[in-house]
Amino acid sequence: MYAVQWDQETGGILLTNDLEGWIRQEIRPVFFEELDLLGFDNYWKYPRCEEPLLWAIGGRKYYYQGELVAEAEGGGLFTPPHLKIHREGLELQPVKVQEMVKKNNSLLQGLIQKSLRFIYQTYNRYRKEVDVAAVAFSGGKDSLVLLDLVQRVLEPEQFVVIFGDTGMEVRDTYRAVEEARKRWPHLSFYTARSSKDALTTWREMGPPSRIHRWCCVVHKSAPTLLLLREITGKPAVRALIFDGVRHEESAARAGYLSTSHGEKHQLQTNARPLLSWNSGEVFLYLFSRSLLLNKAYRYGAVRVGCAVCPMASEWKETINAIVYKDDVEKFVNVLREYAKKAGVSADKLDSYLEKGSWKGRAGGRFLDNGGKRVAEQWDGEKVIYTLFEPTENWLEWAKTLGKLVLKGEGRGHIEREGLVFPFHLQRNEGEVTVTIEGLQQADRYTLRDFRAVALKSAYCTHCQGCEVECPVGALDTRKNVLISGNCLACGECLRIGRGACLTASSLKPEGGLVMADSGKEKNTLRDYRSFGLRKEWLKEFFVLKEEWSQKTKIGPEQVVSMKLWLNHAELVDNTISKKFFLTDIAEKLILMGVDNLLTWAVIWTNLARNSASIRWYLTNINWGAAVEKEELIELMGDYFPQSRRTRENAVKALFNLFKETPLGNVMGLGEVEEKGRKRQIIKKGWENPVPDAVLYSLYRYAEKTGRYELTVRELYHEGIEEGPYALFGVDKEKLKAILRGLASRGDGFIKVDLVRDLDNIFLDRNRRSLEVLDYA
Repeated sequence: MYAVQWDQETGGILLTNDLEGWIRQEIRPVFFEELDLLGFDNYWKYPRCEEPLLWAIGGRKYYYQGELVAEAEGGGLFTPPHLKIHREGLELQPVKVQEMVKKNNSLLQGLIQKSLRFIYQTYNRYRKEVDVAAVAFSGGKDSLVLLDLVQRVLEPEQFVVIFGDTGMEVRDTYRAVEEARKRWPHLSFYTARSSKDALTTWREMGPPSRIHRWCCVVHKSAPTLLLLREITGKPAVRALIFDGVRHEESAARAGYLSTSHGEKHQLQTNARPLLSWNSGEVFLYLFSRSLLLNKAYRYGAVRVGCAVCPMASEWKETINAIVYKDDVEKFVNVLREYAKKAGVSADKLDSYLEKGSWKGRAGGRFLDNGGKRVAEQWDGEKVIYTLFEPTENWLEWAKTLGKLVLKGEGRGHIEREGLVFPFHLQRNEGEVTVTIEGLQQADRYTLRDFRAVALKSAYCTHCQGCEVECPVGALDTRKNVLISGNCLACGECLRIGRGACLTASSLKPEGGLVMADSGKEKNTLRDYRSFGLRKEWLKEFFVLKEEWSQKTKIGPEQVVSMKLWLNHAELVDNTISKKFFLTDIAEKLILMGVDNLLTWAVIWTNLARNSASIRWYLTNINWGAAVEKEELIELMGDYFPQSRRTRENAVKALFNLFKETPLGNVMGLGEVEEKGRKRQIIKKGWENPVPDAVLYSLYRYAEKTGRYELTVRELYHEGIEEGPYALFGVDKEKLKAILRGLASRGDGFIKVDLVRDLDNIFLDRNRRSLEVLDYA
């Protein structure tokens, strides 16, 4: 709301409407515990007092009386940060907290009154539309301020307080929750927990990553809604949730609205009284009301949260590893187990974990229960789903598709939107096969839901993430999946996050659902039939569109290969049945044409997401490397257990793709050289990438990770599979120049902060990668 400036008189901060000299980053008070922890007592003298002694900006830069006096650099799970002292021999005096509060009181009260009015008006607006109002309480500074504000406006019987205990919190958070209960004994406090502890879900679903952030749903939002059902006695609860989200926290949250309906869950409305507050205002409120402060902040935490988190900064990992070693260690042990299975040698384990390489996990290849569990095979007008070691009953999940009619053992049909889909289910040792007729007539949404049922039947671990999406409470997934007769077949439970099932998304192969011509052993490497995508084939497809498969003059084997390339490039919705649909991406690329390098950059970006061989090439062959055909075949053997013939075909397809499209010699992503009988690929990199190709790749990366606030640094980390460097080999300085150019266009897609040691990238959460092509 207000700008923040230094106040020399109190040693604190001052709220102001004057933007001259204002502090542009998040600010936090620094206490003696943090100074002791990091070793500042070797350089400065200071009292061990309750009041803060100085301030930090951006987490790591320390200011005393408005002067930068020290910085903390580096650090991680196993490495302490390095202190850079700008002023030695300081004798720090405590901030005059009460005087600071008094000087800020006038402006702070205006801000408080605005938030109090918002709470009152929002509650009265929604109270007749919802079953319950609740305060989401985390034990952090924002939720403490939020709770104090709400209890000042609403009567105790008008709301409940829900602490979402993820089972991954640091010990001081649990202490803060208990202190809050004592501070407000007249309020109704509840604790929401998953039916499974966090270590169990980490092992069942795989460690959470930037890509697979299943933990937020499984351990926080779903348990909260399930608890509210119990409190209200309703099978599906409409809830008004007051949360402490603030715009300042991230570029993604900067786009949030003060109230939103269905943003997180269909029946949930979120209200955000602190949305426009900055961190300085939050701390001033805490001091003015003498509210308790989670001790993690006194040790240097910028935000409290889980002990180990794929979204955590190096700074947070540093603080947690030192202060909360016992809370961290049990989850680090699970990460060690995962790293060993991924082939990380013992001497490199610590480096692997500290670099955060585990945070980019995209698939379940190295997990005990991960990998291929579903195969989809088209046979004429039939589709056959083979489920390997399924954890749930397909017949039960099939009730979500429409009216299920059984006609005998494993036989029946599903009635959906005027169509009838006969099915036959067979159980064999270790697998279930479901044959469905009529799907060639179905639209893409019906096909998507049938695939979702296959995935959920194969992978379900009863995490209850999808249970809370049911608008009528017809779904019970606690022990075994049970769907009651009042199911609307609305499909809400089949679409959770960006997929069908949180567990399936986390455990399945990175390439997605396995498409097969026959048998469960079919591997995606074999499907290209050694043929690469060709520019002339794509040109013909752009002309013939949906009629391409009937009118093309290429041979039947080439057709099968081309269909899979089109599917992996996300240009068609279905590749195996006789009927397929053009995607929105295809429609836009058709307008751009095959001579536009952006067309090929988009295709390459999408192939990196969906093609196992392309993804392997990007993540295992370094930029600048020259690799011969035979060497590629051998290297593939370390990752794909299939026969040498299979790998030979995959490598041939790769060579042909580069040779027959601009991706190779024109864009430098894989220049093909032939010397006699020897053939090699040189992975040079795109020397002059199209800026919109960079922007498209950033949005695809953001959509995959769910993060729209990025850094240039992370795009160059080992293990990152997407983004402009991984995809195109763009030099860091060149990328920064491109980013500045994109930001200067003023179309709102991207903002950057690349001054000095900053390398921040801010994307618009309300935009999509597809929209980039509209502006190209």
